[in-house]
Amino acid sequence: MADTQEQQYQKMMLTPVSRLIPSLAWPTVLSMMTSAIYNTADTWFVSHLGDSATGATGVCLPVVSMIQAVGFWIGMGAGSNISRFLGQRKNRDADVVASSATLSAIIAGLLLTAVGLLFNRGIMESLGSTPTILPYAKEYSVIIFWGAPFSCCSFVFNNLLRAQGKSFFAMTGIVSGALLNILLDPIFIFTLDMGISGAALSTVLCQVISAGVMLFALLGKNSMLRLGKEYISKQLSTYTLILTTGLPSLFRQGCSAAATILLNRAGGVYGDAAVAAMSVVGRVNWLVGSLVAGFGQGFQPVCGFAYGAGNYARVRKSYFFSLAVCTGILVTGAITCWIFAEEIVGLFQTESPLVVEIGSTALRFLCFSMPFSALVILANMLLQTTGERFWASITSISRQGMFFIPLILILPHFFGITGVEICQAVSDILSAALCSVVTWRFFRRLGKV
Repeated sequence: MADTQEQQYQKMMLTPVSRLIPSLAWPTVLSMMTSAIYNTADTWFVSHLGDSATGATGVCLPVVSMIQAVGFWIGMGAGSNISRFLGQRKNRDADVVASSATLSAIIAGLLLTAVGLLFNRGIMESLGSTPTILPYAKEYSVIIFWGAPFSCCSFVFNNLLRAQGKSFFAMTGIVSGALLNILLDPIFIFTLDMGISGAALSTVLCQVISAGVMLFALLGKNSMLRLGKEYISKQLSTYTLILTTGLPSLFRQGCSAAATILLNRAGGVYGDAAVAAMSVVGRVNWLVGSLVAGFGQGFQPVCGFAYGAGNYARVRKSYFFSLAVCTGILVTGAITCWIFAEEIVGLFQTESPLVVEIGSTALRFLCFSMPFSALVILANMLLQTTGERFWASITSISRQGMFFIPLILILPHFFGITGVEICQAVSDILSAALCSVVTWRFFRRLGKV
């Protein structure tokens, strides 16, 4: 066990970042892409049930985002500290954080299930359901809420594996569940005639499988972490450390959920077609963004180990290498989406010309800002991993909270449906400008340490 831990430490500290980050990133990119694809597949299969059903997946997206927010909150908070502890060779502290985070995920997931089932109708109405969308949204969300504990644990286990540089095992858990989801979607929705409930049930089963596979990897002999009730902390300070470090992830996901709610409400003024169109564009943006988020998650453990060991030159080198790669990915994605906007949106709504018209216009506006997203995503990951909690929180809320929410409340009043379509692009450009300044200040201070 000790030899395995030492070998992993040397790998994380000595391998050139141009080789190490891609080797850690490709399994995460694959898992993120697979996850995004199965979420997109949900929308594609559900789109065959009509505009109202497609709109329901958009209305329920904040529910999924909030469950993910809790999982990321605990998981990223634990993972960032674990990377630094392992870099400092404080292995028992890492074990305590990992075990305490697992217990926290189970409790948080059960609380989300209880709240979601007790107040389901009110939640769906507050998320922007129109009268025709509401029945589908209720049907879908009830099952999603039942899966909340497994979803939270899945995100936490994923971060525990990535924090120690075991991104391949994290990928295995995500991909196995996602492939099962894609396989079961058409069977549950159409063959068993379960409709939108089948899509939700397939998603929950995917989360159960993913959590199980990743837990098996965490309990294996190759893991640098040990999970067990004897490591669960009784000290409030442990949970405070996890939750305060993870706050940027909660803020980011929470703002994303709030932004989606307001987007649904703004789009709902123009009918179910507008809600469905923006839902489709959101899924496409998520698919492209998952490439950058996945690569960034390969950057994080390298950054955490280096920062914990005091090797600040390696922190700087890993950041700028990742920024160059991620910007290139997004430029390619933007060009592709611009050229094939109608075809991409049409994959989801071949029978609704209005959805294609609104969605393709919004997607092309998004192409202008897409390359700037790398600055936002990597700035947040850098600051969170290095323990810069305040600025990590600021950058995490900038894109969907600080800029998008005011813009979605203002722009539609002046520009109508065009205001809805351009809102995300304008927000992305403004948040990229802010994150560039914050990152520059961070490296300037780091150079003086």
